[in-house]
Amino acid sequence: MTIGTVDPASDIETFALEEWTVDPHRHLVSNGEISVHLEPKAVSVLVCLVENAGRVVSRRTIIDRVWATEFIADSTLTSTVADIRRALGDDPRSPRFIETIPKNGYRLIPEVSGFNAPASPTAPAAPRPPMAIIAGGRVQAAEAVAAGPYEHVLCIADREIPLSRTSVTLGRTNDADVQILEPDVSRSHAQIEFGIDTVRIEDLGSKNGTRVNDQGIVGRHELRSGDVIAIGVTTMTYCHRSDDPTRTKDED
Repeated sequence: MTIGTVDPASDIETFALEEWTVDPHRHLVSNGEISVHLEPKAVSVLVCLVENAGRVVSRRTIIDRVWATEFIADSTLTSTVADIRRALGDDPRSPRFIETIPKNGYRLIPEVSGFNAPASPTAPAAPRPPMAIIAGGRVQAAEAVAAGPYEHVLCIADREIPLSRTSVTLGRTNDADVQILEPDVSRSHAQIEFGIDTVRIEDLGSKNGTRVNDQGIVGRHELRSGDVIAIGVTTMTYCHRSDDPTRTKDED
């Protein structure tokens, strides 16, 4: 299957997770006389984990796979995983089925029986190329994107980077969405997440920290249009187009 919205009722038959039977077509998990219905998105998340049983699946990968281009809050995935755990009677503090990997994603623990994986296994998908590469405080390269307008952008020097993904990581490695090639930037430095009504930035335990408007942040920090983000010596301005202060009421 390719990245996109997972269809639980496509070519996936009933399979088993330990004592539970999972029927993706009916959005149902059952154990003897116990049957629990799951929301379609919960089935899709479970299928995504089953396809990668035993391996860590990042939160970003799951969101891109299940919700595709929808902008969702990070808490939506957390809540969906909690629904799956409740259905399976799984305790997140001592998991038998789904393990949380802090600041990364989730891993399905048990082996899966009867899962009809694709006949020709494909190699793991290559990391997506960065949306932009920054060095020396300037954008050195940027991916080609469709014509805007885009609601969320990062402004760096005289360039704008459209933020078209459901979440955006900033760091030094080439699998970051925005790659910053500076020695004071951590491999996975920070992440911007887009919710329905809010945009938040979170420092991912970086060595030198993340600053917003020259203040170090702890945990998740809500971003507002015009906020200046500093990642090491690199600074950028977050802009939310619908918050453009130059617009008049007549333009809305």
